[in-house]
Amino acid sequence: MRRTLNQLGLGVSLSTAAIHRVWSEVVGEEVARRSQPGLLKNGRLQVTVSDAVWLQQLTMLKPTILASLESHLGSRVVRELFFTVGTLSFPPVRRESTFRDHKSAAISPEVRTRLQEVLRPIQDEECRIVLTRILRKAWGAD
Repeated sequence: MRRTLNQLGLGVSLSTAAIHRVWSEVVGEEVARRSQPGLLKNGRLQVTVSDAVWLQQLTMLKPTILASLESHLGSRVVRELFFTVGTLSFPPVRRESTFRDHKSAAISPEVRTRLQEVLRPIQDEECRIVLTRILRKAWGAD
């Protein structure tokens, strides 16, 4: 079926729909409110972000986001991310599962130390909280 859809030129749209469906799980609720996946072409996904601060933070997290996308989609549909600042065209799809606070689960001292090192240069507290969630999920600490 996938081969037939690709031959009809519909494979990309299915991949794009899948990306939109899992985006909030991949990046977390907070980042999903400030970013939106867009066009996927030749493995390159354009993501619109709400402002330059989020563009910078997500650019630094490209490898983590790509790994999480691969994990959620089951393949390397997205091989590259390209972030642009712009207006988000529609509200993000929200997960139905309950949101868990980033401080609620205990983490190992090793993960805590690693998080502190990685997040040290991040000044914005809200960004730190969101990035903590992303990294914990990517590192399997949640």
